Amino acid sequence: MTEPAERSGISTVIGLNHVGLSVSDLQASIDFYTKAASVTVDPAMRLSNTAAEQASGFANAPIDRSVLAGPNGYLELSQYDPSLAGKAEAIPVCGPGITHVCFQSPTNQNIYGRFKASGAKPVSRGTEPVDLGGYGVYYAYQRDADGIMFETEHLDQPHFEGPIWLSHVALVTPDIERLVDFYEHILGAKPNRRSDDVKGPRFDEVADYDGTHIRAAWFHTTNMILEIWQFLDPVTPEPGAPNSIEKFGYNKFAFEVTDIESDYRRLIAVGVQFLSKPVKTDSSTEVFGRDPDGNLFSLIQPAPDSGISIQALKAR
Repeated sequence: MTEPAERSGISTVIGLNHVGLSVSDLQASIDFYTKAASVTVDPAMRLSNTAAEQASGFANAPIDRSVLAGPNGYLELSQYDPSLAGKAEAIPVCGPGITHVCFQSPTNQNIYGRFKASGAKPVSRGTEPVDLGGYGVYYAYQRDADGIMFETEHLDQPHFEGPIWLSHVALVTPDIERLVDFYEHILGAKPNRRSDDVKGPRFDEVADYDGTHIRAAWFHTTNMILEIWQFLDPVTPEPGAPNSIEKFGYNKFAFEVTDIESDYRRLIAVGVQFLSKPVKTDSSTEVFGRDPDGNLFSLIQPAPDSGISIQALKAR
């Protein structure tokens, strides 16, 4: 691939519009996340463009969908026919795949405890979030009833107002250079931060592995962070065949753009393979693709009056 910003045009990505989850019981998942995370539910809102899904070969529409809105981004929950979703299988912390989203809260809001009281199962060791380095941030992983993992971070000095913030979506890969190169082209920029030596006993507590050693990269968008990890110990496995959109877990994430046709042409020119051409409906234009690990992503351009842009969250 060519250099992202210099030779492949200018990216119009402004942020992460939403992360999609396939769940076994839509109402139970709504109850779980709204109670613990202070997100608001909008059963009438639709983010994913079903016409674009069909054009991409995803023939099975969900039984029902609902959108959860945080102050800076959306989660879209979908319940499919259980015969299509397969068995719920928890993705290991070391991946590969879309392993988690991160909910941040002020320390005094104790989002970790609220999730635990709602039935979340701990992944990290101990009974409280882990203080990695004495800088006022405390980390822990937990899982919901479908085994879907999420991270909670308590902040002594939050950078936001209110009880909750959607901090990032995390991808874990066996080849961080390959995946970073790919998303440099999507975003038109290099990572804001890199580290090849993330390790230590406190990281072992968070990940529940002994001898954890990680390489990492972080891309900052206007509203959320795309976080990419490669575990060196334990080694992140090679991905198998891409998961179906119906399979339980995180099934997609969507980059919001302001000029989807320009981005589509720019990325096609540098070898990004999409599953269709952009598909326009009254609410949005969207196109789906898979990254080198098979993770499903999309570019989405909301219609100006649709109310589904991340910009609309500022008015809530």
